[in-house]
Amino acid sequence: MLKKISFLFFFSFLLISGLFAQVQRNIEFDVLGQPSWEMVIPMEEKGLLLLEKTDLTKLNVYCFDKELNKVWEKVVFLDTENKPKAYSIDPHRISFMFSETSGMYYQVFRFDLDSGDLWQQGFELRDFFVDEDYVFLDHSLLMAGHDKEGATFFLQDFESGKGEIVDEGKVKGQVTVNQFNFIPGSDNLECVWGVREFGYANEKKKKGQFVKNAYLVYGLLDREGHLLKKTEVKQEKGNFPVHGQMVDMGNGQRAMLGTYQSNVGDKGVFVAFPESTMPMQTFSYTRLLNGEKALSVKELEEIIKNYQFLPNRPLYSDNRLLFGGTFVKAQFKTVSNNSPGYYSPYGGGLYNPYGFGNSNYSSKSIFQGYHYPVGIFMEFAETGEMLGNYRIDINNVSFHLEPMLAYNQKGAVSYCLGGDLAANNFNIGTKPLLYKLGNGRPENEKVKENEKEFLPGYNGVKFWYDNYFIAIGGKNKIEASSVSDVKTQRKRSGIFGRKSGENPNAYTQIRKTIYLTKIASGI
Repeated sequence: MLKKISFLFFFSFLLISGLFAQVQRNIEFDVLGQPSWEMVIPMEEKGLLLLEKTDLTKLNVYCFDKELNKVWEKVVFLDTENKPKAYSIDPHRISFMFSETSGMYYQVFRFDLDSGDLWQQGFELRDFFVDEDYVFLDHSLLMAGHDKEGATFFLQDFESGKGEIVDEGKVKGQVTVNQFNFIPGSDNLECVWGVREFGYANEKKKKGQFVKNAYLVYGLLDREGHLLKKTEVKQEKGNFPVHGQMVDMGNGQRAMLGTYQSNVGDKGVFVAFPESTMPMQTFSYTRLLNGEKALSVKELEEIIKNYQFLPNRPLYSDNRLLFGGTFVKAQFKTVSNNSPGYYSPYGGGLYNPYGFGNSNYSSKSIFQGYHYPVGIFMEFAETGEMLGNYRIDINNVSFHLEPMLAYNQKGAVSYCLGGDLAANNFNIGTKPLLYKLGNGRPENEKVKENEKEFLPGYNGVKFWYDNYFIAIGGKNKIEASSVSDVKTQRKRSGIFGRKSGENPNAYTQIRKTIYLTKIASGI
């Protein structure tokens, strides 16, 4: 539940060469407890949703309009602790699908965007099916995923209560769903699959497995999951596309942007046009990671070899294709534990018949978060030629796997930088403009890792619509409270003792302040 709402208006403008980054509005509110996860869902000019998992069973859902005025809030009860597997938006509703285990029990929640009215349903899927994405239809749900043979779909009809696998066997191999959504202005759906085919050094004994081919498949589907048309995007000059997303360029033209890997180990970004004869164009990470301050050969090799590129959704605006993302790697720390073993009454000395010590030593890996060293942002012409590319040094660590930067339709980029919110318009310079939350973050003082959660700071930013971004931040605070009607006895102590008395029973609780900030950049 919202505990308080306070609206802060900011009238200072950051002007450079007639272009500026402007904080439109910032709101803050408190939630009791320490949410296990939170999720911001921009819905273009319809507003945005904020999801906060406040305890084991409760999920708070807040809806705001495009001016960050609260429209409604709801509390729903979940049988799962994880974030939604996927969500689906239409002009009047948004739906979420939750599942603790793939292929078992699913919960579906659908909210009316105007009133917040909730419709919910659950269903089971007993067939072998790995779900990856879905779209919500009028009275049914279509999930995209795969089985052991290749791509497949599952259609759940909520009016009849029946579900069925839709498998036409037209996309074979080890597949992953890269994209699944309605085509703008159409009743048809589109899906992009990444496909890998394997070979064996010893085909007879099936030993020495290796990837012999990788390509992408773009499919056009009807509302029941039947494949109407498919187009394959294959390797060119030894560069194999491994992940891709479609973007609408208007006038019936569409482009695919994604990542590739060559047969000699080179990696990078590609631009292709599946529905035309234009060739695929590729751009290596070695080129894209050039920046104002050059990376060392060791740093460059480390990023390309050991980090994964996490792409944002491509955009099309002003006759340009915009694409970018961040490099990420999961970090682990090895910790040695001195865990008590067999207890010996003889101790750990020479007279211990069980050995010279009574402890067992072990080590384990502890997850330290995801490291995001750098991001990249690129602009392409409608024919795929590179117009500009920029490296953004971030060096963030987060426990959430999601893009750490965003870009809008004007070509401006926003990202989190040490708890501050940065906005950068590369058309006028490479130095970012920074916005700080409150006065709680020391300027030059190094903050300890265990103190960061108690200082206000930004932890994520997303593209909203047009030239607007939405950023989310927060801070935790510990409150000490006492309950006067529950008291503990103070007992006598020492030789002479003390007089007995009563003390109130004290406890502490955590309260989190959440910040939502709307900024405009690239006007």
